[in-house]
Amino acid sequence: MPEADRTIFAESYFGDTMVNAVTALLQCSKNDLVMELYNMLVCPPIDFVLRWHRDDIGPNVSPEAELERLNEPLLHAQWNLALRPDSSLIVVPGSHKRARTDMERNANPYEDDMPGQKIVKMEPGDIVFYNNNILHRGVYDSKAERMTLHGTMGLTGADPARARNILQHGIGEWAAQCDFSDLPGDIAALAKGMQGRLMAMGSGKDVGFSQPD
Repeated sequence: MPEADRTIFAESYFGDTMVNAVTALLQCSKNDLVMELYNMLVCPPIDFVLRWHRDDIGPNVSPEAELERLNEPLLHAQWNLALRPDSSLIVVPGSHKRARTDMERNANPYEDDMPGQKIVKMEPGDIVFYNNNILHRGVYDSKAERMTLHGTMGLTGADPARARNILQHGIGEWAAQCDFSDLPGDIAALAKGMQGRLMAMGSGKDVGFSQPD
């Protein structure tokens, strides 16, 4: 990645605009933040539908266990930042506060619409923050150009489920190798601190997976 692009990319995650928004949402300080995920979402080569899901609560948990997990304190912020028009994300508003209904539990996870669902329509420059355990899915149109930055930041003291959600798929191994020393001073210092707090959660080995196959 060209150096100018790398700095712009880093500033869009570690810069004051995003960090101030996250600390306001989580009611914390910069020193509480943990580096998590940041990637680019693009359109697939073929039309594709992602199943209805919650990011870190599997589809087979009981309603009681589901509600218990949903009532846990919020330990992260998650967002999409659109660089091109994007209407891929579909959510069920309010579903992050309750267990699934019988209809939601028994629906075809790939085909059925949900009562009250909302298509999140974004224009370039729009940012949407959302709880990752809201009931949601992605519907991807291969003919629509998509460039959306997808990021999360967490808090220190997160539970093992959060470590699993972030460190699965070997992310912990390469995250430890990230070098931020060439970034502007304040951003580099914040990035290194957030990286260190991520590594304190573990290497990611043997954490398991958030979703079954």
